Amino acid sequence: MNEKTKSLIRRRMIIALAIIVTVLFTAYIYLANAIKIYELDQQTVQIAQEIENEKIRSNQLDEQVKQMGSKNYVENFARKYLGLYYPDETIIIVETQENAAESDGQTVEQ
Repeated sequence: MNEKTKSLIRRRMIIALAIIVTVLFTAYIYLANAIKIYELDQQTVQIAQEIENEKIRSNQLDEQVKQMGSKNYVENFARKYLGLYYPDETIIIVETQENAAESDGQTVEQ
């Protein structure tokens, strides 16, 4: 082979190599971006679920706040946690067998 054909073959090999490298690099970039998009889609689904859960929780808390302002809630809270009652009420404490045994320091077998 003469110098001209060797130079032509060398030039074509360089071009072919450049094309192969470009195709491989493009495929790598495409796959890397496809993986990143998939991960972001998964995060989007997860965050959407968390938002939905927090909306439900927010609605539940709104209901609790509405109940807390009611007269019935305030009365029950005052009775249960503060030991308060109306002046004209008579408080009756019923001692069950379990309560009696606990006050005596014994336990009731069941």
